[in-house]
Amino acid sequence: MKSDIQQSVDWFMHLITIVPTDPGILSQIGAIYDQDSDRSQAFQYFLESHKYFPSDISTISWLGAFYIDGQFHEKAIQYFERASLIEPQEVKWQLMIASCYRRSGNYQQSLATYKKDSHEIP
Repeated sequence: MKSDIQQSVDWFMHLITIVPTDPGILSQIGAIYDQDSDRSQAFQYFLESHKYFPSDISTISWLGAFYIDGQFHEKAIQYFERASLIEPQEVKWQLMIASCYRRSGNYQQSLATYKKDSHEIP
């Protein structure tokens, strides 16, 4: 199994030398490292992918979740706010924002976000 993962990484690395700014390849490498439990390497590739394609929802979601796991809720809010701009009808982004405010101890802002959402989305 480990050799399959390493072989996949090797092939993607070869591909990156040909097209170094392809966000799809970068996020695939990030996903492989994430699957292999190497979150720091995964983070680097997802962040690089986000730099070239900042409106990719799956990359934004992964980065937001990464910052939540690291207890950097204010940073996660920035990513979830971007996601809510891209998908304004998707309720989960506003709920994630409110949850981040709550986890960071900003209960007033969390409550305000929950209330705003309950009025906009029944």
